[in-house]
Amino acid sequence: MILQDFQDTILQLNAQEIIGHISINRASLKLMFINLDVNRGNTDLANQILVLLSTMQLDDQTEGSEEIQFLFKELGFYFKRANILASVMNCSNHIGENIFKNRLRAWMHHRQYRDAESHCRLFGKYLEKLSAAITDGVEDYENDVLRDLYTYHVQTAALLEGKGKIAALHTFEELFEDPDLLQQYPILEIYQQNRQQFTAEIAIEDEVKKIYEPSIFTEALFNNKFLDYLRNHPRTEWHEILLGYDQYTIRKKIINFGQAHFDDLYGHLTSNDIVKLYCYFNMRKHYYSSLYLFERFNHIARFHGTNGRIKFIDVGCGPATSGIALVDHLYSDSGELVSFDYFGVDYYGSMREEAEYMMQNSAYNDQGTTFYLADLAELGYELLDNANSIYINTCYLFASDSLNENKLAEDVMHIRKSKPDVPCYLLFQNSTDPTKNVKYNNFKRLLRYVEPPIFSTTARVSYNNRRSSMFGPTHEDVYFEILELT
Repeated sequence: MILQDFQDTILQLNAQEIIGHISINRASLKLMFINLDVNRGNTDLANQILVLLSTMQLDDQTEGSEEIQFLFKELGFYFKRANILASVMNCSNHIGENIFKNRLRAWMHHRQYRDAESHCRLFGKYLEKLSAAITDGVEDYENDVLRDLYTYHVQTAALLEGKGKIAALHTFEELFEDPDLLQQYPILEIYQQNRQQFTAEIAIEDEVKKIYEPSIFTEALFNNKFLDYLRNHPRTEWHEILLGYDQYTIRKKIINFGQAHFDDLYGHLTSNDIVKLYCYFNMRKHYYSSLYLFERFNHIARFHGTNGRIKFIDVGCGPATSGIALVDHLYSDSGELVSFDYFGVDYYGSMREEAEYMMQNSAYNDQGTTFYLADLAELGYELLDNANSIYINTCYLFASDSLNENKLAEDVMHIRKSKPDVPCYLLFQNSTDPTKNVKYNNFKRLLRYVEPPIFSTTARVSYNNRRSSMFGPTHEDVYFEILELT
């Protein structure tokens, strides 16, 4: 849906019909506003819709409906991005008392200052209004509010410096450290504690040559989740025959080198049996390569345990291979329970079930923060609220013959645009075989990202599947990239 089509439609509808139209098309309209570029044409259309709503003389019940409130909110935040004060005020006047209205009020408050010095005189008042936008008792938008404060801080400092108001600039900066304000407005102290989220430079750690092996945590996890089952199965003759089949048959015919239809059956094997065979033959080597990537890109650890939530979107998640690697990486780093929002996206229901099973472990604190989807397009953008960073992970995804890389690129950019103020990264790993990366190269051309990539390399990842093994390691050559999406 595009804004012109939406306007053309509602011009022909009465208030109740508009409510019905929004109710039916809520997800499409949300996506439309996410992708709505700020330009004169869209601003004119948005203002025409706002005028239409204003002239309909809606009664309180109709104006207060969830659908009409949704429309006023989306229009209000579009006009905020477009920096049009009068239109934001108009929308705000029609929004009921809620945190979204309070967020717009805070923005309007400082936009109405008559002189540069007002940023110093009225800073406490701004914090008061901003604090009212944090939570409604159910939803928590604290990290979004912190980003508003950071944007205000940076823009105001630049404004004062640009106007040559150096004394005012020093006073303004000192207000962020003022003991009385820090005590009166907890949001200011939280901002100071979490400023590294907004200012930390991206750094790639030096490569450390080593042989990867399971940690104590993952050794126990792998045994509990699939190794003990395979080892103790009555049809297994460890380790030559697993669940009644030799290794060649398993690799080539049953898991098809990782490209099987994992919801299908094979002989006496259930789909869950086939997934556990995949875990044995394929999962662990991708777990080690994921660990390698997280160790080189330790930037992600800086966001763990700070304000807001890491959103880790694992596309083609399989049995949560990279999710477990991230849990292990963060757990090994801190020694404390790990918590982030995990989105496991996989076409196969059997893989999603195994991913959910794997994420139920002793190191991950699941606070209702795991979500399993068959398609990335199913992700509800409201689940990204309070994100402090977003990571879209693609581990050996692009080797799939069935992958539609064009649609994936579109879905990825929808996510990026849904949280434009939050850092968002694409993590990629795959075979070094150029024929396996044709789809990735096509996909990458459809993205908007900072050039050059943050990280792009091929590396040999060496590993043993047993701790303190006396045997030589296995080697896997892997192509890695990290893109900062814009």
